[in-house]
Amino acid sequence: MTSTPGSPRSVASAVAIAILALLPVGSAQAQITEFALEVVESPALGGRHFGAAGQYEWLRGVVAGAIDPSDARHRHIVNLDRAPRNDAGRVEYRATVEVYRPLDMSRWNRAIFHTVANRGRGGAAEAALLERGFAFVRVGWQGDLAPTASNIVAYLPVVTDAGGSPIVGPSLEEFIFNDAERRSRARLTYPAASLEARGGMLSVRATQDARRERPDDLRWRYVDDREIEIDRPAGFDGGAIYEFIYEARDPLVLGIGFAAMRDAISYLRYETADAAGNANPLAAGDGLAQAALSLGISQSGRMLRDFLYQGFNEDVAGRIVFDGMHPNIAGSRKTFTNYQFGQPGRWQKQHEDHIYPGDQFPFTYATLTDPLTGRTDGLLERCRASDTCPKIVHSDGEAELWQARASLVVTDPAGEHIELPDNVRVYLLAGTQHGGGPGVHTQPPGRGMCQNLTNPLALADTRTALSVALHEWVAKGIEPPASRFPTIAGGGLVASNAVTFPDIPGVTYSGSYNPLHVADHRSMPPMQGDAYTVLVGRVDADGNMVDGVRHPNLAAPIGTHTGWNLRRAGFAEGAQCAGAGSFIPFAATETTRRASGDPRPSFEARYADHAAYVEAISEAADALVRERLLLPADAERIVGLARRSATATQQ
Repeated sequence: MTSTPGSPRSVASAVAIAILALLPVGSAQAQITEFALEVVESPALGGRHFGAAGQYEWLRGVVAGAIDPSDARHRHIVNLDRAPRNDAGRVEYRATVEVYRPLDMSRWNRAIFHTVANRGRGGAAEAALLERGFAFVRVGWQGDLAPTASNIVAYLPVVTDAGGSPIVGPSLEEFIFNDAERRSRARLTYPAASLEARGGMLSVRATQDARRERPDDLRWRYVDDREIEIDRPAGFDGGAIYEFIYEARDPLVLGIGFAAMRDAISYLRYETADAAGNANPLAAGDGLAQAALSLGISQSGRMLRDFLYQGFNEDVAGRIVFDGMHPNIAGSRKTFTNYQFGQPGRWQKQHEDHIYPGDQFPFTYATLTDPLTGRTDGLLERCRASDTCPKIVHSDGEAELWQARASLVVTDPAGEHIELPDNVRVYLLAGTQHGGGPGVHTQPPGRGMCQNLTNPLALADTRTALSVALHEWVAKGIEPPASRFPTIAGGGLVASNAVTFPDIPGVTYSGSYNPLHVADHRSMPPMQGDAYTVLVGRVDADGNMVDGVRHPNLAAPIGTHTGWNLRRAGFAEGAQCAGAGSFIPFAATETTRRASGDPRPSFEARYADHAAYVEAISEAADALVRERLLLPADAERIVGLARRSATATQQ
């Protein structure tokens, strides 16, 4: 959406700036200067009809906004004071916005369902949500992504010093190549200030806790100001960690990405037109949206928690932005966004990305005092001050206990039980890897660089049901299901070395999890202090997690499903295998089980026949439907898949 001088769009932009200068500070309209979307496809989604909502159409565009640096709500945005300003004294930004709305807006349920774009990905929602008549929105917030014709990004200003010279400062990159190549190239997040070798320092280590080394055969060179080439040394495998510290230039004001998301949703909720006169695409004949929800998955869930923590659920007119939020598989973390030379895509796991901010206190929604730092804080502190706290459904998978320190959502930093605020519900989807699997066992899972088969147990089914429950809570005041998260008080959280995992032939249980220390990021790499208490879930005799929400395929299992897996030889053996979980199938018969020495009962010992297995799946699915933790259509699909399966496919 570029313009040329004298074009209708450039004229509209000039008018928007003129109007902006006349609007009072704090006006919500003053934040959005142009919100013009174009219809990309109508009907969209293959022309499919979604229940009473009917067909949808897809709109897309790049919207413009301008924020007031003097507004107290913006003073914590890093480097905003050094960003270029327009004639009205505002800092401008642009962001991609994507909307899916019912083709017949009389069928709209008057609610916005916003999904935080994950690494710029777009698209519509699950059919179950489309059938409920939401308007689906995504707003670009991540400013360090290269824009394409299809992704969802933010276009944010580069800052300079007072004289207009580039800002230069240290930046740190971590690379894990996960292959056996001896020469590799690595992309830098920010351009190098100089291409001289003395402007960078490269080290390698086998694991996060290992000593940083610079062997003689470790060499590197700049390919250009955004890429280096590394000659990888002997003695280090494909899982080795390469750490590059260099002088970078041209930091972006990444914190504006939070404001862009806030402003776009506020506009869609509260305004009928932008400053240039473009109509709000969600202004139906009978009014504007009555509710707005936001779902964030993985990186997006971390962003949503950060958005809330940093006070962006209040718009510049003091109004609430999202009535309900659903951070999913975020664990206790936030993001490395509102920093100079931030990197929002970093994802702290047991083997990866420990050196970046974004995972430090506070961890949960309750206000607590951290005994390690002396700080008192909580994710709801700012929204409480402005009376803009949403209703929150927070859901994690089992992997988030092992990789994302999810226990800190329900404990204090010392691992003691806490009570959560009344506007928060928390759920742990037992037995799932990060993001869940396809939910079927008809295709044998693979191992990749992991020791065990990866985990196919589904997570999305329950996530969708919880999103529906969140909307009913917001729109109708219907309480969601009671929290289902393991706790200290209930005995569901234990230290990883206290887990009584079965001794399964060929399977190693090491108790490896992602630890967390107080980190001082004033140094690079950061200095580490004392450790927080991180706990995991207790398991049954099969090694399956006991507490939380148990999917029908876990309640009536055909194997052990875990939230952890380990890297195999050649890839940092023994470290956690990224976000993967494990699937360890049961033996088909008792004869096979005894021959292998597997302590877990076989399939035939658990189920009289295949029909009995299907009945067990059906009973578990029905129970979750009654508890509103599974939608009826998904229950029918799960039972149907079990009915069509055969025990032979489970081996």
